[in-house]
Amino acid sequence: MNLKRIIPLVVLALLIVAQFFVKSDNVSSYESVKAFEQEEKVTPKLSGVLKSQCYDCHSNHTNYPWYNKIGLVSIVLNHHIEEGKEHLNFSDWSNYAQNQKEHKLHEVYEEVEENEMPLKMYSLTHPSLSNEEKTEILSFFEVYK
Repeated sequence: MNLKRIIPLVVLALLIVAQFFVKSDNVSSYESVKAFEQEEKVTPKLSGVLKSQCYDCHSNHTNYPWYNKIGLVSIVLNHHIEEGKEHLNFSDWSNYAQNQKEHKLHEVYEEVEENEMPLKMYSLTHPSLSNEEKTEILSFFEVYK
């Protein structure tokens, strides 16, 4: 067999193997973020913004998109989700010390203000933060800047 036949077969095999690594399980509901929302007195409007824009990657509750069923996409998406939770997991809010909480809230403000969040890759398939949503987040977290 020549190289032109081997490469497509290897790629096909990798795509098939990647399907076995599709992950789309949720370990909780939005109840897991209640401690954060109650402690920080999150407004209903901000709660809606966080639910639509942040909690998928920054809580234990993720609404997976349809394309998560594609093996390689699932691997990349789940890597981003796990990385997001490492930086900030609203579901673990009660486990953070007070100084950690303040630092994480400062980071939320800074990341949104500098257009670092949501990730550009995320914005390819989801609507970016609207000006109104960005203003809502920034005005709420401004005290931590």
